[in-house]
Amino acid sequence: MSESTVGIGLVLPDVMGTYGDGGNALVLRQRLRLRGIDAEVTEITLDDPVPAELDLYTLGGAEDYAQRLATKHLIRYPGLQQAISRGAPVLAICAAIQVLGHWYETSAGERVDGVGVLDVTTSPQPERSIGEVAAAPLIDGLTQPLTGFENHRGGTVLGTDARPLASVTKGDGNRAGGGIDGAVQGSVVATYLHGCCLARNPELADHLLTQVVGTLAPLHLPEVDRLRKERLAAPRRV
Repeated sequence: MSESTVGIGLVLPDVMGTYGDGGNALVLRQRLRLRGIDAEVTEITLDDPVPAELDLYTLGGAEDYAQRLATKHLIRYPGLQQAISRGAPVLAICAAIQVLGHWYETSAGERVDGVGVLDVTTSPQPERSIGEVAAAPLIDGLTQPLTGFENHRGGTVLGTDARPLASVTKGDGNRAGGGIDGAVQGSVVATYLHGCCLARNPELADHLLTQVVGTLAPLHLPEVDRLRKERLAAPRRV
Protein backbone atom coordinates (compact mmCIF):
# COMPACT_ATOMS: atom_id res chain seq x y z
CA MET A 1 0.00 0.00 0.00
CA SER A 2 1.50 3.34 -1.05
CA GLU A 3 1.65 6.39 1.21
CA SER A 4 -1.06 8.05 -0.91
CA THR A 5 -3.46 5.13 -0.53
CA VAL A 6 -6.08 5.38 2.20
CA GLY A 7 -5.94 2.23 4.32
CA ILE A 8 -9.28 0.97 5.65
CA GLY A 9 -9.18 -1.73 8.31
CA LEU A 10 -12.02 -4.24 8.31
CA VAL A 11 -11.62 -5.64 11.82
CA LEU A 12 -12.40 -9.31 12.48
CA PRO A 13 -14.95 -9.96 9.71
CA ASP A 14 -14.53 -13.68 10.43
CA VAL A 15 -16.24 -13.30 13.82
CA MET A 16 -17.89 -9.84 13.69
CA GLY A 17 -19.56 -9.87 10.31
CA THR A 18 -22.88 -11.53 11.06
CA TYR A 19 -25.14 -8.92 9.47
CA GLY A 20 -23.11 -7.91 6.41
CA ASP A 21 -21.43 -5.04 8.24
CA GLY A 22 -18.26 -5.67 6.26
CA GLY A 23 -20.00 -3.72 3.52
CA ASN A 24 -19.23 -0.52 5.43
CA ALA A 25 -15.56 -0.82 4.54
CA LEU A 26 -16.47 -1.33 0.88
CA VAL A 27 -18.69 1.76 0.92
CA LEU A 28 -15.83 3.84 2.33
CA ARG A 29 -13.45 2.54 -0.33
CA GLN A 30 -15.89 3.12 -3.17
CA ARG A 31 -16.80 6.65 -2.09
CA LEU A 32 -13.11 7.53 -2.14
CA ARG A 33 -12.47 5.85 -5.50
CA LEU A 34 -15.43 7.64 -7.10
CA ARG A 35 -13.62 10.84 -6.19
CA GLY A 36 -10.32 9.69 -7.65
CA ILE A 37 -8.72 8.83 -4.30
CA ASP A 38 -6.97 5.48 -4.05
CA ALA A 39 -8.13 3.29 -1.17
CA GLU A 40 -7.70 -0.32 -0.10
CA VAL A 41 -9.43 -2.52 2.47
CA THR A 42 -7.27 -4.66 4.78
CA GLU A 43 -9.12 -7.57 6.38
CA ILE A 44 -7.86 -8.27 9.89
CA THR A 45 -8.89 -11.74 11.09
CA LEU A 46 -8.27 -13.78 14.23
CA ASP A 47 -5.04 -14.95 12.56
CA ASP A 48 -3.67 -11.40 12.44
CA PRO A 49 -2.43 -8.85 14.95
CA VAL A 50 -4.36 -5.59 14.64
CA PRO A 51 -2.24 -3.00 12.78
CA ALA A 52 -2.13 0.48 14.32
CA GLU A 53 -1.08 2.37 11.19
CA LEU A 54 -4.24 2.21 9.04
CA ASP A 55 -6.23 5.38 8.37
CA LEU A 56 -9.66 4.26 9.58
CA TYR A 57 -11.37 1.13 10.85
CA THR A 58 -14.77 -0.58 10.84
CA LEU A 59 -16.15 -3.29 13.13
CA GLY A 60 -19.45 -5.16 12.85
CA GLY A 61 -21.96 -7.25 14.76
CA ALA A 62 -21.65 -10.70 16.31
CA GLU A 63 -23.27 -13.22 18.64
CA ASP A 64 -22.11 -13.85 22.23
CA TYR A 65 -19.39 -16.43 21.56
CA ALA A 66 -17.91 -14.58 18.59
CA GLN A 67 -18.09 -11.36 20.57
CA ARG A 68 -15.99 -12.95 23.31
CA LEU A 69 -13.38 -14.05 20.76
CA ALA A 70 -13.22 -10.56 19.31
CA THR A 71 -12.83 -8.95 22.72
CA LYS A 72 -9.94 -11.22 23.68
CA HIS A 73 -8.21 -10.61 20.35
CA LEU A 74 -8.47 -6.83 20.53
CA ILE A 75 -7.13 -6.81 24.09
CA ARG A 76 -4.25 -9.11 23.13
CA TYR A 77 -3.38 -7.04 20.04
CA PRO A 78 -4.08 -3.38 20.97
CA GLY A 79 -3.41 -1.87 17.54
CA LEU A 80 -6.95 -0.51 17.35
CA GLN A 81 -6.62 1.21 20.70
CA GLN A 82 -3.32 2.75 19.55
CA ALA A 83 -4.95 3.99 16.35
CA ILE A 84 -7.82 5.52 18.34
CA SER A 85 -5.34 7.28 20.62
CA ARG A 86 -3.87 9.10 17.62
CA GLY A 87 -7.34 10.00 16.30
CA ALA A 88 -8.00 7.43 13.57
CA PRO A 89 -11.77 7.30 12.82
CA VAL A 90 -13.54 4.09 13.86
CA LEU A 91 -17.06 2.92 12.99
CA ALA A 92 -18.39 0.34 15.47
CA ILE A 93 -21.69 -1.44 14.74
CA CYS A 94 -23.96 -3.23 17.24
CA ALA A 95 -21.90 -5.79 19.20
CA ALA A 96 -18.81 -3.69 18.50
CA ILE A 97 -20.26 -0.95 20.73
CA GLN A 98 -20.35 -3.48 23.54
CA VAL A 99 -16.87 -4.86 22.84
CA LEU A 100 -15.32 -1.38 22.86
CA GLY A 101 -17.06 -0.43 26.12
CA HIS A 102 -16.03 -1.01 29.74
CA TRP A 103 -18.02 -4.23 30.08
CA TYR A 104 -20.98 -6.11 28.66
CA GLU A 105 -23.13 -8.93 29.96
CA THR A 106 -23.88 -11.99 27.87
CA SER A 107 -27.37 -13.40 27.49
CA ALA A 108 -26.40 -15.93 30.19
CA GLY A 109 -25.65 -13.08 32.60
CA GLU A 110 -21.84 -13.32 32.54
CA ARG A 111 -20.04 -9.97 32.72
CA VAL A 112 -17.14 -9.60 30.27
CA ASP A 113 -14.54 -6.83 30.45
CA GLY A 114 -14.41 -4.87 27.21
CA VAL A 115 -11.65 -2.98 25.44
CA GLY A 116 -12.45 0.22 27.35
CA VAL A 117 -12.22 2.90 24.65
CA LEU A 118 -15.92 3.79 24.96
CA ASP A 119 -17.50 4.99 28.19
CA VAL A 120 -20.46 2.62 27.90
CA THR A 121 -21.78 -0.54 29.54
CA THR A 122 -24.29 -3.04 28.15
CA SER A 123 -26.73 -5.46 29.79
CA PRO A 124 -29.36 -7.79 28.29
CA GLN A 125 -32.89 -6.39 28.03
CA PRO A 126 -36.08 -8.44 28.55
CA GLU A 127 -36.93 -8.51 24.83
CA ARG A 128 -34.96 -8.36 21.61
CA SER A 129 -35.10 -5.23 19.44
CA ILE A 130 -35.71 -6.08 15.78
CA GLY A 131 -36.79 -3.78 12.98
CA GLU A 132 -36.23 -0.58 11.07
CA VAL A 133 -34.77 2.44 12.84
CA ALA A 134 -34.80 6.13 11.97
CA ALA A 135 -32.93 8.71 14.03
CA ALA A 136 -32.02 12.39 14.02
CA PRO A 137 -28.24 12.96 14.34
CA LEU A 138 -26.97 14.83 17.38
CA ILE A 139 -23.37 15.52 16.38
CA ASP A 140 -21.83 18.32 14.33
CA GLY A 141 -21.33 17.53 10.67
CA LEU A 142 -24.46 15.41 10.27
CA THR A 143 -27.77 16.92 9.17
CA GLN A 144 -29.64 14.09 7.43
CA PRO A 145 -31.78 11.47 9.22
CA LEU A 146 -30.04 8.18 9.93
CA THR A 147 -31.61 4.91 8.82
CA GLY A 148 -30.80 1.30 9.62
CA PHE A 149 -31.99 -2.09 10.81
CA GLU A 150 -31.45 -3.23 14.39
CA ASN A 151 -31.31 -6.76 15.76
CA HIS A 152 -29.99 -6.90 19.32
CA ARG A 153 -30.93 -7.64 22.90
CA GLY A 154 -28.31 -5.49 24.58
CA GLY A 155 -29.22 -2.23 26.27
CA THR A 156 -26.35 0.25 26.30
CA VAL A 157 -25.90 3.01 28.89
CA LEU A 158 -23.58 5.94 28.17
CA GLY A 159 -21.18 7.34 30.75
CA THR A 160 -20.16 10.98 31.02
CA ASP A 161 -17.35 10.74 28.46
CA ALA A 162 -19.59 9.43 25.65
CA ARG A 163 -22.42 11.26 23.90
CA PRO A 164 -25.22 9.83 21.78
CA LEU A 165 -24.96 9.69 18.02
CA ALA A 166 -28.66 10.29 17.37
CA SER A 167 -32.14 10.69 18.82
CA VAL A 168 -34.39 7.78 17.81
CA THR A 169 -37.64 8.63 16.02
CA LYS A 170 -38.51 5.04 15.03
CA GLY A 171 -37.20 1.92 16.75
CA ASP A 172 -35.26 1.32 19.96
CA GLY A 173 -31.58 2.18 19.49
CA ASN A 174 -29.66 1.81 22.74
CA ARG A 175 -32.92 1.03 24.59
CA ALA A 176 -31.50 1.55 28.07
CA GLY A 177 -30.30 4.98 26.99
CA GLY A 178 -33.78 6.51 26.70
CA GLY A 179 -34.57 7.20 23.06
CA ILE A 180 -31.02 7.50 21.75
CA ASP A 181 -28.82 5.47 19.44
CA GLY A 182 -25.13 4.89 19.51
CA ALA A 183 -22.20 6.58 21.16
CA VAL A 184 -19.55 9.05 20.03
CA GLN A 185 -16.29 9.49 21.90
CA GLY A 186 -13.13 10.93 20.43
CA SER A 187 -12.68 9.43 16.96
CA VAL A 188 -15.07 6.50 17.60
CA VAL A 189 -18.59 6.54 16.15
CA ALA A 190 -20.76 3.64 17.34
CA THR A 191 -24.32 2.71 16.41
CA TYR A 192 -26.78 -0.18 16.46
CA LEU A 193 -27.67 0.46 12.81
CA HIS A 194 -27.08 -2.38 10.34
CA GLY A 195 -28.11 -2.07 6.76
CA CYS A 196 -25.22 -1.89 5.94
CA CYS A 197 -25.09 1.41 7.80
CA LEU A 198 -22.92 3.48 5.45
CA ALA A 199 -24.76 2.36 2.30
CA ARG A 200 -27.90 3.81 3.87
CA ASN A 201 -26.17 6.85 5.35
CA PRO A 202 -23.66 8.36 2.91
CA GLU A 203 -23.37 11.56 4.93
CA LEU A 204 -22.05 9.52 7.85
CA ALA A 205 -19.59 7.77 5.51
CA ASP A 206 -18.25 11.10 4.30
CA HIS A 207 -18.13 12.42 7.88
CA LEU A 208 -15.64 9.64 8.67
CA LEU A 209 -13.70 10.09 5.45
CA THR A 210 -13.21 13.84 5.80
CA GLN A 211 -11.33 13.18 9.04
CA VAL A 212 -8.75 11.34 6.93
CA VAL A 213 -8.61 13.19 3.58
CA GLY A 214 -10.17 16.59 4.32
CA THR A 215 -13.01 18.22 2.38
CA LEU A 216 -14.62 15.94 -0.21
CA ALA A 217 -16.34 16.85 -3.45
CA PRO A 218 -20.06 15.96 -3.34
CA LEU A 219 -21.27 12.74 -4.93
CA HIS A 220 -24.62 12.61 -6.73
CA LEU A 221 -25.89 9.01 -6.63
CA PRO A 222 -29.63 8.82 -7.40
CA GLU A 223 -29.79 5.14 -6.46
CA VAL A 224 -28.61 5.97 -2.94
CA ASP A 225 -31.22 8.70 -2.65
CA ARG A 226 -33.93 6.23 -3.68
CA LEU A 227 -32.70 3.68 -1.13
CA ARG A 228 -32.77 6.25 1.65
CA LYS A 229 -36.23 7.47 0.74
CA GLU A 230 -37.60 3.93 0.71
CA ARG A 231 -35.95 2.87 4.00
CA LEU A 232 -36.89 6.02 5.90
CA ALA A 233 -40.51 5.47 4.89
CA ALA A 234 -40.47 1.73 5.69
CA PRO A 235 -42.58 0.46 8.60
CA ARG A 236 -40.87 -0.60 11.79
CA ARG A 237 -41.76 -4.26 11.20
CA VAL A 238 -43.13 -6.00 8.14
